[in-house]
Amino acid sequence: MKMQDIENYLDNIYEKSKDKRLSDTTVRRKIIELVEKASGVTNFSVPDLLSRLDLKLNDQTIEALESFLAELRSIFWLNDFGFTEIIPLQAGKISQPDFTAKFKNKTCAIEVFCLTKKHEQQKDPALNAYVNFDPNFNRSKFGRDFMSKAQEKKKQLDANDAQIKILLCVLNSQPVVSLNTAEEMSSHAKLLYENLGWEQGYFVGILTGVEVNGKSSNTIYPRLI
Repeated sequence: MKMQDIENYLDNIYEKSKDKRLSDTTVRRKIIELVEKASGVTNFSVPDLLSRLDLKLNDQTIEALESFLAELRSIFWLNDFGFTEIIPLQAGKISQPDFTAKFKNKTCAIEVFCLTKKHEQQKDPALNAYVNFDPNFNRSKFGRDFMSKAQEKKKQLDANDAQIKILLCVLNSQPVVSLNTAEEMSSHAKLLYENLGWEQGYFVGILTGVEVNGKSSNTIYPRLI
């Protein structure tokens, strides 16, 4: 798989979705740059990296693209939080997490999932506002969708005997991203972790890519030491 495959893939998705973002040369270049940068972080060549990430060339939907970008962005999340030896694991018939990595001298397994536009609250087009949005994160649609996905994804984490197991949610859905500060996201990660009730050694991560006043709302709970 080559970089040109990414270009063709974006062309095909644009033809089907007519999503104007994909006609923006700045957006497309940003995606290419992310692939190249991730190649440098992982020390995998671009073709090897693409073959290991969740890139389904035949699934030409925005949701499939978001899933691919979620894994790609996860590499930088791991790098920013001090993980090393980040290895994307090639999807196959064997159940396994999306990544392995090292944190200090500990082995880590990371399973990624993405809550996308289809997970958003319903929006009233006339009012241009989200309806039935519950400010209580525990009762929000995102909270319910997270808990449902988490139980499914735990199987991938448990297929690996790593000392640290991280469930990482890449959050693209609104209005959760825009209505929560970095401090609130940290609080939400703690709440989700406690609601899961998983045993020691599991962690919950949230990746939004949003910065407010120079502070990132990306987070992990419990804090890694």
